[in-house]
Amino acid sequence: MGFAMQRNEIPRRRVLAGALTGALTGTLRGSANGLLIGRSPAQEKSQRATLRILIPKGSEANLAPIAAAFEKARDVKIVVETCGVDDVSTEMTLRTMAGQVNFDVALPPSFAMPDLVEAGIIQPLEESAAHGETSEDRGSLYSFGDRYKGTLYGHQTDGDVYLMFYNQRLFEDEAARKRFVDLHGRELTIPQTWEELDQAMEFFHHPAAGQFGGNLFRSAGYIGWEFWVRLHAKGVFPVDDEMRPRLGTPEGIEAAQQLIDASRWLRPGSRTAGLFDNWKDFEEGQTFCNIGWGGSQKHFRRPTSKVRDGLIFASTPGGRIDGSLLPLSYFNWGWNFAVSSRTPHPELSAEFTRFATTGDAAVAAVRAVDGFFDPYLEAHYEDEAIEAIYTRPFLDQHRRSLEQAIPDFYLAGRGEYFDLLGRFLVAADRGEMPVAEALKVISAGWDVITNRIGRSSQISQWQFIKSRYPESIRSRLA
Repeated sequence: MGFAMQRNEIPRRRVLAGALTGALTGTLRGSANGLLIGRSPAQEKSQRATLRILIPKGSEANLAPIAAAFEKARDVKIVVETCGVDDVSTEMTLRTMAGQVNFDVALPPSFAMPDLVEAGIIQPLEESAAHGETSEDRGSLYSFGDRYKGTLYGHQTDGDVYLMFYNQRLFEDEAARKRFVDLHGRELTIPQTWEELDQAMEFFHHPAAGQFGGNLFRSAGYIGWEFWVRLHAKGVFPVDDEMRPRLGTPEGIEAAQQLIDASRWLRPGSRTAGLFDNWKDFEEGQTFCNIGWGGSQKHFRRPTSKVRDGLIFASTPGGRIDGSLLPLSYFNWGWNFAVSSRTPHPELSAEFTRFATTGDAAVAAVRAVDGFFDPYLEAHYEDEAIEAIYTRPFLDQHRRSLEQAIPDFYLAGRGEYFDLLGRFLVAADRGEMPVAEALKVISAGWDVITNRIGRSSQISQWQFIKSRYPESIRSRLA
């Protein structure tokens, strides 16, 4: 996720300026994309068409170099249409249900893919190593959201792994580090567990002096993500093998209570802050830590930012299971190129999705400074222009986290599950209801959603999701 607008309030992606076309269009024919070799002029002429692509507003600069190169190499016309960042899936569904055939390819969020499949909005894509669908062939470090129930439906194009950002000035302050040792009997280190993070945030929280422990999110649209990692850090999956929620277990209650207790060490306004407010507050340089994505790093790299060259990067904290550390990172957003079930150009549309997420085209898309596509291919981490945007320390940590990220809840009804989770966690965080009661309500609601959609179907997909957890994590969760 790159530059973004506030979720559920205003479009979260900023309109971008400039695009990298340059020499790209002249190198893609017969390039590493492997898609355009051997077409005769007669074949190209016979396959000329217009492709209509629906994208979230703010991704224009990422699409521009891809579209320009594909138009020239395939001799087609591409028409790009934008809609609100939170509206892509809804717009795709409404248009399809109304019988309108006015988009061929769209860019929905990765977590919305299951619902789009179940509604018949998008179609399966051909599995072929020659086309580069496998993560190994494409060089993709994360492709879990591409498939639903084992079938390929999209191509990941945005490496949205959750990361921690630490204020280097505060972290390396010698006087503060000595006080920390005196108080806690251990050296201040990068927190490896949520308990260590909460302790560090409390230590650095001095509101009277204008200094704060953290900028972690507490709004309904974001709070569920932190709880997701905290819950896994307790050694439990969110549901069992029968899709019965495990949120109200002692581990779940402890995870939620610790999240709520940590709110005491956050910057004022965290309960209502959206993305831009969060970034604006943290770049002032008076907060110990924050959580975010590649887009956060792009924002913090702005010339006016007081933390521009003063950040330390790490994965999200994990937990200790039976005394042994369980490292955790989490992929919680992302975007996928998908093909409309009603497109009159299914093969050409599928070809575009492969083209856009492979080789030179995919590298050019991530080079868009103000765009929101973050690295996800091996080639991204070797590109000098991309390194200049993000910095080498960030890219190194981003890659480590992406390679070991747990997946999101890629189930039909995912939006409903997380909406309940967010709303009632917020209620508990604001003291409107006890933690255990909030989790009980969420769990009951999750069971209703599961039963309505179909428990056996949800169980099948949940087993697939579990199979895609990194083995080092999956084997230690119950």
